[in-house]
Amino acid sequence: MPAPGRFPGAARRPDIVPAADHDAADGRHLVFDIAGVRHRWRVLAASPGAPLVILLPPLGDPLRAAACDAARRMLAGLSMAEPASVLRPSALQRQRLTLLLRILDASLAGASNREIGLRLVYPWLAGTDALAWKATSERRRVQRLVAEARDLAASGYRDLLQS
Repeated sequence: MPAPGRFPGAARRPDIVPAADHDAADGRHLVFDIAGVRHRWRVLAASPGAPLVILLPPLGDPLRAAACDAARRMLAGLSMAEPASVLRPSALQRQRLTLLLRILDASLAGASNREIGLRLVYPWLAGTDALAWKATSERRRVQRLVAEARDLAASGYRDLLQS
């Protein structure tokens, strides 16, 4: 956004050609690709050469903190930091994403929710008959996992990549 008068931290936009530049109703959108690191900006300044300030969200989130640090380094002309480990899924997240992919594969191959639940999610319940399966809370969890896997395939993986 435009820097308020006498703002000591105001800086001119770096002399870097954006990879993408798009004007929209909510401002000008710029994408910079520097050494394989993509920076997305929404510029609210009316004049392209006006000094800018960057509004940073609260830094309670490590992913936002890494993005803010990357923007700060870019503006300061510093070399880009190594990709932050915070950008990679944790072991638990990898395990969950792997399970969701396996569930999606089984669902697309025609497996029923019961087959998915008893083979992939709860293999220790493999001997459960259909009537007992309908009465379990595990059945509802499998339904939610199948829905989540389908949502991830439909659009959610893009959110992971754009973060």
